[in-house]
Amino acid sequence: MKIGRNLPCPCGSGLKYKKCCLDENEHTSEGVGKDYFQIKGSKAESVVHDLSIKSFLTDWCYLNPNLPNNKEICDLLVVFDDIAIVWQIKSLKLRDDGSYKKGDVEKNFRQLIGAKRRLFEIDTEINLENPRRGKELFNPKSISQVFLVSVLMGPPEDFFSFVETINGNTIHVFDREFTEIVLNELDTISDFCEYLKSKERLIAGKEMMIMGGEKELLAYYLQNNRSFSQFNEATNILLQEGIWEGYISRSEYKKKKKADEFSYGWDSIIDRAHEGSIEYERVARELARPNRFERRMLSKTFLEAHIRAHEDTKADMFRRILTTDGVSYVFLFFSEDHPRDHRKQMLFAICFFARGKFGKNTKVIGIATEKRIEPTCSYDYCVINKPEWTDDDQNRMLKLQDELELFKNPKIARISEDEYPKN
Repeated sequence: MKIGRNLPCPCGSGLKYKKCCLDENEHTSEGVGKDYFQIKGSKAESVVHDLSIKSFLTDWCYLNPNLPNNKEICDLLVVFDDIAIVWQIKSLKLRDDGSYKKGDVEKNFRQLIGAKRRLFEIDTEINLENPRRGKELFNPKSISQVFLVSVLMGPPEDFFSFVETINGNTIHVFDREFTEIVLNELDTISDFCEYLKSKERLIAGKEMMIMGGEKELLAYYLQNNRSFSQFNEATNILLQEGIWEGYISRSEYKKKKKADEFSYGWDSIIDRAHEGSIEYERVARELARPNRFERRMLSKTFLEAHIRAHEDTKADMFRRILTTDGVSYVFLFFSEDHPRDHRKQMLFAICFFARGKFGKNTKVIGIATEKRIEPTCSYDYCVINKPEWTDDDQNRMLKLQDELELFKNPKIARISEDEYPKN
């Protein structure tokens, strides 16, 4: 699987990427917005770690994890739920023929495969550590999906392989430019892993040539409903350069990026989850499952409800339930003069009610805060995951509804959102 690129630098110098600004870490590809987190810094693994924290959040990123003998396993490990992403980052220099030294690239691949073996095949206790969660024992049996990512941080080769299969191991090979692009465009664990899985399905039994870089493949994926299904019957695929530039120049893309700004409010709620629960990691993990588009909808709904609650000067409490495919969300806003324990009890009661009322959704996630919008707002969280709903549960729900007068005359509204807004 090959990528060909020998493009002029967009700074206008007339030089090629490999001879100009990309060497100096000054910019990424033309058309990328100023909101992008750009790769800067002297240590390659540190800058990839910073990008990963932006995308996957602090709780699930582990820089330079070690074996008990202090031997480094890999440069970066991301562990979320049953997913592990193993990263090996290498800064390389181009030779005169425009290629990397083959031995250096192969060493990077061997290190990745070795890291996977140490993590999952050798019976050794491994302690992971990050600033948020401290030390914890890694449980390889909890992982069912493993992705290997090799990042080659030097100036890009004219031609290189963007994916390698070695002894049954699929290795995703990113260059500097694509690392920056993909971790900004697919900046949730769901979006990122869905792309990797789709890419792995795509390459099975196919020959592929991409002109311009993997960003062309990513643009095709994003423009086609995050799918490569149109290539299902193909055995040979050629993607010309220019797809990415065309994609990011579209007005729909720019409107999407603007609309996505709302979604980062949800990221802030995830980041603050540890303040409201001793089981914060479990709560944060549930909040982090939605992709970027879903987070936009959740954040807009939460913010709109919070504004309504802030403006309501009569009632002590304002509440809203949002149902999605498989999960119900409860947003509760309480007057500041109510005890926090009472707020927590009310949040659980409404979440329990939502589980029974919207029976197709076996999981309910609740967020409670003050009615007034202040920088110092406190947050409480609740997660109910109850696959079975019994007659006793139903009777308890009806009793709670009567006692607390929950949603006796609810106002029901349907909301819709386009990932690529037309207006």
